[in-house]
Amino acid sequence: MTGRLPYIQVSGTHHEAGRQLGEEARGLIARSLACYEEMLPGCVGYGFAESVERARAYLRPAQEHLPRCVEQIQGLSEGSGVPFEQLFALSCSEQFTCLPDQPPAPGHEKSAGAGPAAAGSRIAAPEHCTSFAFVAGGRPVAGHNEDWYPGDIECLVIRDVTLAEGTRYLAVGSPAYLPITALTSHGICNSADTLSSWDMRVGVLNNLVLTAINECRSIDEARDLIEALPRARGSNHLFCDADGRICDIETTATRFAWLDGGTCFAHTNHYVTPELASQDATTSEGTHKRRARAEELLAAGIDAGGDPVTLAQSVLRDHADAPLSICSHWDEDDPDPGQSVTTVSQVWEPADGRLHVAVGPPCEHDYVTYSL
Repeated sequence: MTGRLPYIQVSGTHHEAGRQLGEEARGLIARSLACYEEMLPGCVGYGFAESVERARAYLRPAQEHLPRCVEQIQGLSEGSGVPFEQLFALSCSEQFTCLPDQPPAPGHEKSAGAGPAAAGSRIAAPEHCTSFAFVAGGRPVAGHNEDWYPGDIECLVIRDVTLAEGTRYLAVGSPAYLPITALTSHGICNSADTLSSWDMRVGVLNNLVLTAINECRSIDEARDLIEALPRARGSNHLFCDADGRICDIETTATRFAWLDGGTCFAHTNHYVTPELASQDATTSEGTHKRRARAEELLAAGIDAGGDPVTLAQSVLRDHADAPLSICSHWDEDDPDPGQSVTTVSQVWEPADGRLHVAVGPPCEHDYVTYSL
């Protein structure tokens, strides 16, 4: 089945782009907000009104370090009619729902001043995202399954953004959030994987970090930006550019590590760099299985030859080790309301400016191609 998403083009300053998106996607933004309000209590034990209050602590770091992201949310608020503080709270969703759910090991205690988000607790660690990048036949290709909450599937759009300073990017996601993955006019694609450590603080939200790096003109510039920001929590950032350079960056709130991905690299939801492996607080069983499976399939596929985009799509559709598979489905037998599913699957060709998108679990849908 083919699913073509709403395609929304916006341009101008960050505020203008946000306002235009808000106007065009008003109904979808309201729907996304309603899904989040319904989902949140079962995942973290408190309601949306409290998340709005908790989010206030993160506004000042955002204004100080990434004001253009705040301007974009302000524009989105004006265009959609949704109060700014509610949309800003949505940008905090990872901060509230993706917390470690086990005590830290000795020597890895939670940072002092971890902030209000650290007070939450969730039922169990969900599976979140699989990313990879490789070069085959001289063509760089990257892939990403976004595993998040199922309410997002009905709220997705293709966001085609041209900023006043010249950057253009294509991003897939709910218009209620700032973009977290993108293919940019600078010949770079970036994907993100949730990581868990006890090193958290009141700082710059990961959602805003992910949006800001879309404007970077090189992987090195993105690396420098990520390292310099006083981050609220850790994340993984996997970059691939038009020249076939692959770079992976792992962070906690206060620590940073990066590695050269060579010609093939995969990442899921645990730390793999030697510098940060000891910081890992995930309890996910599937993260190690998904990474190993992606590496196995990519190695075999590259050796066999063939079309690299087709290979990437086949990896993202894989069901080995289900229900802990790369292609993730809702488990009716799992009582956890916080479990995630593959909401969107993406394959990028940064050298050619092409984005291939399958809505929901990609085994059930064809990929649709969009171009910069």
